[in-house]
Amino acid sequence: MIKDKLTGLITTHILPTAPSVEVIKRCTDSIFKNLEGIKDCKLLVYCDSKDSNISREYLKNLNTLEHVEIVDNPSSGLRVNYQSAIEKCETDYFFFCEHDWIFLRPVELEKIIDCMENNPGVNYIKFNCRDNCTPDLRPLPAVPWETYIEEEDQIKECSLMRTNSITTHPHIIRRNKFVNDWLPFIQGPSIEVSLYSTYKREIEQNGFSKTQKKWGVFNYGSKNDKQIIDHLDGNKKEYK
Repeated sequence: MIKDKLTGLITTHILPTAPSVEVIKRCTDSIFKNLEGIKDCKLLVYCDSKDSNISREYLKNLNTLEHVEIVDNPSSGLRVNYQSAIEKCETDYFFFCEHDWIFLRPVELEKIIDCMENNPGVNYIKFNCRDNCTPDLRPLPAVPWETYIEEEDQIKECSLMRTNSITTHPHIIRRNKFVNDWLPFIQGPSIEVSLYSTYKREIEQNGFSKTQKKWGVFNYGSKNDKQIIDHLDGNKKEYK
């Protein structure tokens, strides 16, 4: 069963719209609607709270959300919360999503888990905010978007795209790969920058095919698939 294999984490902090939880509720609603079976999994919400009345009200309102477990972790940040949750995780796979992303269509979650179970070289599957057929070709080497993607044709359980991008956009990751192999690469406050910089450097040294095979980094879907997630931008002061 999926609940025995997957744990989920949503990270949040005090948004401009706080103490309203409208943004994160839109996120969780889209997850429960489109990731079949995830309601049965442990789904944690780690909150980077502050010592303020708004923060306390925000936490109170977070506790009204259904099917999630709230963890108050004051003055923490995304890296601390991600690392803490994944190190404590008791399942083989870990789903991550920040509070202001929404899923636009259904995800075959069971097939993803079967794929990772049957293919030990698949370690990270990202849900893309751009169409899989249109990589980002802007000359910004510090930005971890795809500059190269290609279709994977050796995996049968679900459609995947090999990519040179690894980010903290919503994804499913093999817990042991992160803890044992990737965690030592994390320097500073950003998991995303640390992992992408290391992955990019290895690609430059050893070539894409060899490095991607070692890392096992993929986009979800086929080359014809449109974006599957959208960003609400939690920094907005209001939502209509």
